[in-house]
Amino acid sequence: MRAEWNIGRCLRSGRRVQMLPQHETPDADIYVVYPQRHQSAARVRALVDFGALSLGPKGGARKA
Repeated sequence: MRAEWNIGRCLRSGRRVQMLPQHETPDADIYVVYPQRHQSAARVRALVDFGALSLGPKGGARKA
């Protein structure tokens, strides 16, 4: 069992095939944890935004 973002390229190229396509796997949420005093830091916001766009479902993640 692998995350789609991790194995997607191999599936699309045909190097790997999906087994048990009817089986749903649990979500693998990713959290960013940082001190509250860095909440408004531009570099922290940039990292959170980049992660949301890069790793979110089909190009966009939920923002809390």
